[in-house]
Amino acid sequence: MINRLASPRFMSILTTKRNRMIRSFTKYVILAFLASTYKTLPFAYLLRFYHHVLITLLWNRKKYLASGSNNTFGITGKSNKRDLFKWVGIKSYVSPLEVDMYMHKSNSTYLIDLDIARTKMVCQVFQKLFFNCYFNVHGDFKAQSIANFPYIPAANVQCAFIRELKPFQKFEIHSRVLAWDKKWLFVLSKFTSNNGRTLHTIAITKYVFKKKQRITIVPEEYIKECGLWNEEVAAENETNFKLVLNLVSNDGLENICKSF
Repeated sequence: MINRLASPRFMSILTTKRNRMIRSFTKYVILAFLASTYKTLPFAYLLRFYHHVLITLLWNRKKYLASGSNNTFGITGKSNKRDLFKWVGIKSYVSPLEVDMYMHKSNSTYLIDLDIARTKMVCQVFQKLFFNCYFNVHGDFKAQSIANFPYIPAANVQCAFIRELKPFQKFEIHSRVLAWDKKWLFVLSKFTSNNGRTLHTIAITKYVFKKKQRITIVPEEYIKECGLWNEEVAAENETNFKLVLNLVSNDGLENICKSF
């Protein structure tokens, strides 16, 4: 019996089984790690970003037309005058690859999550603007096309970090229109957990809407086009705009940088 256990053949079988177990264990560990970090894998950002564009706009095209060109999310300004300021949210979590040396979500990763959350909000609240451009309602384009969608770059982002988010911690991001002037639209976002009871981060983003990649669309124009402008939201804008005056212009900071 001892000789059988010590035989080269038995040891070879034992080694083979052990190697298989190690390979199998390693494979499942890698799969588990990839599953836990899906939001930070290559191309995950693009998939998350365009997921909301597809869901909010392209997949709702028939429903939009069937409703008589009304916002499919009920953001019309008809039943609620404050629809323009509706909070729109997404759910997420802290991926292990987002953690910094202090073992919490790195400040630099907040901007990626903000991109996804703001995209969903902008597409929902201003859905009518996107579809009017797509269907070339005003004749500004050559034909109906996705290429007609407005270009909406972020010009400025300001964050206030209040409480850290820990590895694998679940959180929500809610965004809403805060204020606007003749060029810029300001969006307020908040990172929360515990069903909104715990506030982690506040962010303000300055957007500009452009058609044909270069022509600025005045915020009041597309707010009215979506049926969301009224005296009540205009009055609130006057109050909220005072909160973002420091973000309107970067001229002073640019002059300091140029003087170096």
